[in-house]
Amino acid sequence: MKRRQFLWSSLLFIAGCTTATRQPQRNRSQTAANCPDTLRLAITDIKGLEQLQAEFGAFKSALADVLGRNVEFFSVENHVAASPALLSGRVDLVLAGPSEYVLLHARAQAIPLIALTRPNYYSVISVRADSAITSLKQLKGKTIAMRTAGSTAGHLGSTKLLVDVGLNPQSDFKTVMTGDRGLEALQKGEVDAWADSNLRRTQFLREAGLSESAVPIVARGPDLPSDVFAANSQLDPACLEEMRSLMLAAQDQLLQGILASAANAKYANSEMVAAKNSDYDPIREAYRAIGQDDYL
Repeated sequence: MKRRQFLWSSLLFIAGCTTATRQPQRNRSQTAANCPDTLRLAITDIKGLEQLQAEFGAFKSALADVLGRNVEFFSVENHVAASPALLSGRVDLVLAGPSEYVLLHARAQAIPLIALTRPNYYSVISVRADSAITSLKQLKGKTIAMRTAGSTAGHLGSTKLLVDVGLNPQSDFKTVMTGDRGLEALQKGEVDAWADSNLRRTQFLREAGLSESAVPIVARGPDLPSDVFAANSQLDPACLEEMRSLMLAAQDQLLQGILASAANAKYANSEMVAAKNSDYDPIREAYRAIGQDDYL
């Protein structure tokens, strides 16, 4: 995979839009004076204000109440566009997946504020039931279906599994990005193995009417890092600390807002905890393993 064709080759300065603000109910005097009057929130994997409002509108309202500030949505075309939006000061807070956060931190010095845990979130690599492959080392010289370039579970986490058993992703196996077609590609014999998150694997098997034994798991990875609310590094440190404290203290209210939409069911058993940049080092290792260390 040529570097100029990889994820950051599409880095464009894409402008966002905002919705009308909602006046928070909290007394402004309870918040730090050095926080912006209006906080702009982006969600990296959601494009368009209509979808943002449908999936995170209740959370936006809860966040405004908790922080005592106006909160506006900022729509980004894709997760790549969140980086220039942070650098330009157009966004204050971004909810990002682990791989997106690593790039936001590298390119825009995003500050990890709150981690949104994802229980049972890990990578799995599966094969067909009639396959002779029973270990990851046997995938040397084979073709593996992965989700999309930069996907946390379906690319980077899965690659890290293979690297940890001594396989070089640049020479020892072939990766093909199949999106939602991973299971189909495996069944048709187009690939020798299929890598994705355990949750997506379960979903695709259920939709295809297949049993667990029909597509056995060769290996599962450790729990992956949490999704993270990353903040603009241009915000005052006192403001960042206050936002972190208020969000942690009111996490039940905020999680209720997130779960108001069925689209966010993956967060059903989540918690909010203080985020640490070092928790995302395994994702950085995976980027380096595929030859993309320049982006870090």
